[in-house]
Amino acid sequence: MKSVLIRLLFALSFLVVARAQTALPIAPTPPSLPPSSVTPPASNRPVVKKEDSAQWVFSLLPKSFQKDPNLELTVITEMTDEGKKLPPVTSEHPAYYITQSSGYHSLGDSSGDKKIMAQADVERLLTKSLASNGYLAANPPAQTPSLVIFYTWGTHNMLVEADSDNPAFSAQQVARNLLDRAALVGGEKFAKEMLDLFLQADAMAQATNISTPPGGQPIMSQDQLEFTNPVHLFKLRNPKNEFLVDQFADDVYYVVASAYDYKSLTEKHRKLLWRTRMTVASKGVSQEQSMPMLIASAAPYFGREMDEAETLVKRSLPAGKVEIGTPTVVPSNPAAAPQPANKK
Repeated sequence: MKSVLIRLLFALSFLVVARAQTALPIAPTPPSLPPSSVTPPASNRPVVKKEDSAQWVFSLLPKSFQKDPNLELTVITEMTDEGKKLPPVTSEHPAYYITQSSGYHSLGDSSGDKKIMAQADVERLLTKSLASNGYLAANPPAQTPSLVIFYTWGTHNMLVEADSDNPAFSAQQVARNLLDRAALVGGEKFAKEMLDLFLQADAMAQATNISTPPGGQPIMSQDQLEFTNPVHLFKLRNPKNEFLVDQFADDVYYVVASAYDYKSLTEKHRKLLWRTRMTVASKGVSQEQSMPMLIASAAPYFGREMDEAETLVKRSLPAGKVEIGTPTVVPSNPAAAPQPANKK
């Protein structure tokens, strides 16, 4: 099994490299401008507005240097059979719950320089987001809860070898790290699909090596093998696939909310009803910048069966400043406050 995983990870290595290479293009061409070798007639030349050019240049800056960077978000809710039997939760027919924190967890290689969101802030944001979808915090004895929502948050980072010649991690550890993050990004179904594609890539690479006679040329070059890699072809199918693969091929912040039947907690087997997983690409942004938008963006998806993950790109602080707690929006250029009338 170990040799299979080693070949599997080798087949995947180019995807991670490709992710790093596309993070910041060396010499990009603005999408609104034609190639320099082609000069269209003046009447057909695109009009490039000053603000468009400024936005394009600004987007090339690393996120850590941007005041209001884009955030790459994913949300996926998976319902169990028990959860699918429940009536839909709406503002008119709410469901009441109590929360239970499972704590903060840092998985993979920790950068050690990022401020951790406080539990009180995470719960406050989560409570506000849940309320917009009909899930209300119970206040016993006024309301009897029907759900217990366990939540956890943290970072899930890649395992990076300090010395490739003397690896500290086994192939199983690295593979598990990738697949766990794939489940966070796209759900269990997506993670299983990725595992199947990884094994197909391994079988393909193995078959190519077996078919090469001693001293002969391989049937496919390394470039051809990488292009026809099943995971790479999966990415090429549509932009969402590419987004999802790129998301789990790098570090993320995450929040997971799991809803259990309240009454089942006193029984031997707890009944999971649904689980919502949320991730945001963490490179260049802090948890305070990204987590409020991540949790707020998940609001429409709590307790809703989803066939696939939703991918979103949003600003970290749209049109102002989001304060943790009860989120409020402060305009970037607030209107001048009215002056008090002059006393006579």
